[in-house]
Amino acid sequence: MTDRAYLLHGVRLGVLAAGEGARAAAGVHARLAGLPLDGGPPFDLTFEIQAGDHHEFDRPGAARPVYDPPLGEVVYDDADDRLFIGYGPRLRVLCEPGRGRARASAAGMEEEDLWSLSHPLFTLPLVELLKRRGLYGLHAGGVCRDGRALLLPGTSGAGKSTLTLALARAGFGFLGDDTLFLARRPGGGPPRVLAFPDEFDLTDQTVELFPDLAPALGEPRLAGWRKRQVRVERAYGTPVVWECAPAVLVFPRVAGVRHSELEPLSPAEALLELAPNVLLTEARSSQAHLDALAELVAASRCFRLATGTDLDEAVRVVGELLP
Repeated sequence: MTDRAYLLHGVRLGVLAAGEGARAAAGVHARLAGLPLDGGPPFDLTFEIQAGDHHEFDRPGAARPVYDPPLGEVVYDDADDRLFIGYGPRLRVLCEPGRGRARASAAGMEEEDLWSLSHPLFTLPLVELLKRRGLYGLHAGGVCRDGRALLLPGTSGAGKSTLTLALARAGFGFLGDDTLFLARRPGGGPPRVLAFPDEFDLTDQTVELFPDLAPALGEPRLAGWRKRQVRVERAYGTPVVWECAPAVLVFPRVAGVRHSELEPLSPAEALLELAPNVLLTEARSSQAHLDALAELVAASRCFRLATGTDLDEAVRVVGELLP
């Protein structure tokens, strides 16, 4: 079994894999390559990938839905504090937050499963595990200037990764392209925004917008991978900013027209947009997650952005929010 430990904002995360599971773990290690390595066990949290001809655990019998994914199911067993993800017939994850561990199982793993195991089936359990340790997930891209965060929350397809990459290229500090974390302050007030310097996952359409990335994307797309990967720190020399204060929330959508349009968003509307970040699992940590999002909104100026096809203009429009 191959063990590797990473330090993520004070939490020691161990990634474990054996046999064929190591192929999927390689994708996880690539995603976490921007984090400091932290030796071997003991770990605070573990994520293990198992691959074989059968699953090592069953779906909890008494479980309720907590999220409606594009494929499969995400359910929670209140009695035993277990989060279960079923992702088609071959893939499943059992996350036990109270025990600090998640296990992904692949029965008859195929090439197309490698991306799923190292991306959605890793991210969702990680967010739930960290939530129990006071780090609250936010599905957003983020950049920073002068200690102030500009965050771009949104679902897949909203254009947040493209805009985050363009802002990083323009000289903003990098927080993350898809997932960030919030840490609440003991005395209340604005939460701390914490980086998760993941790889960028780029569609072919996004790659076309950044021809200057061609040297960094020279390798063919990995077997089983749906997108192309690039580390913005290497491609543009963009510094990672590990912690900053909230300042601006911009909720983007792809407009399909040339010019971008920015409009104010009320705090109530912004919080409603952010609420799906909270999986309604264990009550105390779920409430704390929602409270962290409310504190984020209270500390931020909030906007909607219809992102135009003129990417340089979009960067200018958004960048002016952090003068």
